[in-house]
Amino acid sequence: MMNAAMVPMEPPTPYWLTPDVRFEREVVMDITHEYMIAGEPHSVYLWGFIDPTDTGEKTFPSPPMRVKQGQIVHTFLKASHIHTIHHHGIEPTTHNDGVGHYSFDVQGEYTYQWYASQSGTYFYHCHVNTVLHAEMGMYGALIIDPPTGPGTVEGDGIGNFLPYDVEAIWVVDELDSSWREHSEHAALCGGDAGLNRLYPDVFVINGISNEATVLKVGGIDVTQFADTAPGVAVNAKMGDRVLIRYIHAGYFPQKVSIPEELGPVKVIAEDGRPLAVAETLDVVNDQSTLVITPAERKEFYLIPTTAGSFRVTMEIQHWITRRVVGTVSTLINVQ
Repeated sequence: MMNAAMVPMEPPTPYWLTPDVRFEREVVMDITHEYMIAGEPHSVYLWGFIDPTDTGEKTFPSPPMRVKQGQIVHTFLKASHIHTIHHHGIEPTTHNDGVGHYSFDVQGEYTYQWYASQSGTYFYHCHVNTVLHAEMGMYGALIIDPPTGPGTVEGDGIGNFLPYDVEAIWVVDELDSSWREHSEHAALCGGDAGLNRLYPDVFVINGISNEATVLKVGGIDVTQFADTAPGVAVNAKMGDRVLIRYIHAGYFPQKVSIPEELGPVKVIAEDGRPLAVAETLDVVNDQSTLVITPAERKEFYLIPTTAGSFRVTMEIQHWITRRVVGTVSTLINVQ
């Protein structure tokens, strides 16, 4: 168990510059979503970050951050417990990297300063007792757009840009409801808390499962399904250029299968960096498929030429045996 004397104090942010964009995030540890587990509703407790300057809604995942390439960004963190924010894929200075113990933990307030040097798909998360805190839901999407803003994406390694008409951000995760019994310091200073034993029983896209997920929106209980939930299901027209930003937020490999009828599916970027040559997914059993591993981000680009509702499936595979332990899916609807 850590105490205040063991936590390095937060220093002033060095080389302070006037930011182009400023985010505020405050740690909350009382988010509740109701998921169906083995056919029965269960309340699953989550931790995360709220944006106190906006609605302060306790969402899972945490509110996204979105900036333009070339901007100086400040992320202000307020934490009454020991936490950090690590902007995953960004390469800031040590003071601004948010890796617990490597630099310092935050129990109070700190402003991270970083430069949006490369457009792409990233995410942010707590980096204290990372295995547990990420599993508890302490993460959110981080998007860096080109200088012109949303609507185009870097499509190759030499600065050419592709337009898109429809965009989706899919954050895919598996949850083990039994981990909710751990304290935030579990195994942080030694000992076996069982964090190497993960038995997921909830599978989600943007915090929503295929079965009924009950969450609070504006203080009201709302039931959503991954097939139809806003921000999850994709609605496009034939000929639309569709960009899917895929963030692997779990620990087990995820096999993504996209129906061949949608046409060729290209990977144009991974881990926040454009590929010099786009990769077209292999087609197996009429499905464009790819296995994605933890913390990877992929940008999928496709142009549907057939109308219909097409189910995209993510199979969550055991990290050793590759046995499918669960699935989550959603729809790409084309008119």
